[in-house]
Amino acid sequence: MRTILTALALSLTAGAVSAATIENGSFEDLGSNSLGGSSWKIFSDLPGWTGVPNLELQTNATLSSIDAQDGSNYVELASNQNAAIEQSVSLTAGTYALSFWYSPRINGANTSTNDMSYVATSRAGDIFSGVINGAPDPLFPHGVWTQVTETFTLADDALVTFTFAATGVGGSNQTGALIDNVSLAAVPLPASGALLLGGVAAMGAVRRRARRA
Repeated sequence: MRTILTALALSLTAGAVSAATIENGSFEDLGSNSLGGSSWKIFSDLPGWTGVPNLELQTNATLSSIDAQDGSNYVELASNQNAAIEQSVSLTAGTYALSFWYSPRINGANTSTNDMSYVATSRAGDIFSGVINGAPDPLFPHGVWTQVTETFTLADDALVTFTFAATGVGGSNQTGALIDNVSLAAVPLPASGALLLGGVAAMGAVRRRARRA
């Protein structure tokens, strides 16, 4: 019985882990798209991602100030206009951590061209949202990737859409926010919670055994 209870506890926590997946988080998979020998190109979508209305993929050969945080590719949210990328993921109830890496392309004081927003939504409404404004600054320096992480909890299973959008204004809003290495992970159930889960299952097993006796 102990082995069965352990397997039950692990299976219940592993379900959330297996569901917590961002597809193509580092933008390395181009699918049927091709750069055609260029160091950057604008696409309507990439595997896992939809551009709103498009997305600009760049490679390590694009900018002299920075390379991809992971792999060889990254996305600039401001293409020929302020644009966004989004991806929807089916998640089970639980606690998750969304992470992405950000860098401001333009190195200038008092600029908004590098501004961006990020939001997670479901049919019930916004789950969380955030903004990065005024970079480069001490928190988000130029030429450096900085990790941003948001932790959130779902009370019920949900289809969650993650959106990352350029929000810059002014004459330079055709260049700006760079992002890479988007990831999603389930926050592990604390050891005490796993033990409690096993205890509840054990109580149920004892009750079922008593009824059979």
